[in-house]
Amino acid sequence: MQIQKSFNTAHQQKFRGIHIANSTNCIKNVETSIDLFQITPKDKFFLKNLRERVKMNELMPGTKITKDEFERWQEMLNLALDKGQLNDRKCIIAAQKNKPCGIITFQPGKNKYYLDCICTWPAETGKKVALAGQTLFKQMFTDFLNSRANFIDLTAILNGPFDTVSKYTRLGFKQTGGENWLVTMRTNRNTTEKTMKHLDDIINTIQTKTNEDINLTEKLEL
Repeated sequence: MQIQKSFNTAHQQKFRGIHIANSTNCIKNVETSIDLFQITPKDKFFLKNLRERVKMNELMPGTKITKDEFERWQEMLNLALDKGQLNDRKCIIAAQKNKPCGIITFQPGKNKYYLDCICTWPAETGKKVALAGQTLFKQMFTDFLNSRANFIDLTAILNGPFDTVSKYTRLGFKQTGGENWLVTMRTNRNTTEKTMKHLDDIINTIQTKTNEDINLTEKLEL
């Protein structure tokens, strides 16, 4: 990633993050490896750079998604990036073959977690990354179960490019209310433990022990 620092000098900006886990998922006998990186508070500028580089309509050409749905998908990404820059959030990036393919941003709390947003996209043009979203959810669930919190709340949108409510329902969330184009949902510790058993069958995640602080500029391709 090159950015212009001045009129006369260009240098490579260094963004740092923590390599927190390696995941291998298997669906229809096809294995996919996904690396997970936590963005450190001091390097939230990486998220601003990601906003400039990830364009949904360019990554998914020829699909049946409408222009409005593309814009909604881009709004979801922007929300995750905006919230990820707050100091009280955890922000995790998924990458396949060193190319970012997803983001999840959530707010840990003593009794409750809140999912701000999760968004995935193809690592290569026209090629979705299998189970990228579930891999990110599993990492959040792991963080949640290692805490003392009892609930995870989220707000699902009804006018997005896919059925978010059904997606979250399959992961154990239940509707608790909502209005207009928004639906509030919640899951608890017991349900999450059951969901994790299913995710463990299809996604093998190995948490890194070193929590190595790495140069994302060199590790990831944008």
